[in-house]
Amino acid sequence: MTRVRLAVAILLSMTALSACAIKVGGQAIPGPMPSTASASAPALPKPGQCMNAFDLKVLDCAGSHEAEVMSVGDLAGLSTAYPDTQALRKAALPPCRSALTEYLDSADADSTRLRVWAFWPNEQGWKDGQRWRLCTVVEISPDEKPLPRKGSVRGVLGQNGFATFQTCTSGSPSKDAEVKVTACNGAHLAEAVPGGVVSLGKSTDPAPSKEQMNAIAKDKCTKAVHDYLGSSKRADVFPAWRNPGSQAWSEGWTNAICYAEATKAFSGTLLGIRDNPLPN
Repeated sequence: MTRVRLAVAILLSMTALSACAIKVGGQAIPGPMPSTASASAPALPKPGQCMNAFDLKVLDCAGSHEAEVMSVGDLAGLSTAYPDTQALRKAALPPCRSALTEYLDSADADSTRLRVWAFWPNEQGWKDGQRWRLCTVVEISPDEKPLPRKGSVRGVLGQNGFATFQTCTSGSPSKDAEVKVTACNGAHLAEAVPGGVVSLGKSTDPAPSKEQMNAIAKDKCTKAVHDYLGSSKRADVFPAWRNPGSQAWSEGWTNAICYAEATKAFSGTLLGIRDNPLPN
């Protein structure tokens, strides 16, 4: 395979406005900016194959790797001249995000640390007529870098794998402009909940207003969080959610993500806590 210099487009942070049943705040945060990868289409890895996040060399999925290919497709409707980064993100990321839900076999993908990592041709490849896009999935660490892992994640969320990849945060989803992902088995303030990915529309449609997003998310997130807790009466844990900002919306991030947020940090899980004390 031809050796290539690689970089990637990654949709990692929840580019978001914040909202919750108690307070609405926060602001839109641009996601990490991507760069590009160049390779001829016949040399691209195939769906189900594994690789590292900065190298298109195919690796055995049973061994250590960082990325797993979900789909390979074409970029359509772009200019003959090399498009700018924003145009490339808008063309590549929505189909990659659709592939993420299908590949993991669950609508809960956005509530986990399994994220899209996408490639497309660089400028020279574009001049050569290349129009491919490569959609991969990575597991991110708390510092939002790809984690080496072993084994395939195909269908993992449909096989009761949510807890393994669940998103927990050290900050407040309802108040902070940007929240930091942290390990769920350590101290954290909030947990994304299963059944808590709320569709707000399509990226090809105008983004709803903040008020419209909140109206859609409120009842669904409240139910998802209460189901997760096994209680609707707690004063120290409440439903919170984060809505996409305008840039994220155009790139296919069209869901609100529901969280069970506590009034103070805790360790352990809130799943099925009912009316018991917060775990220490």
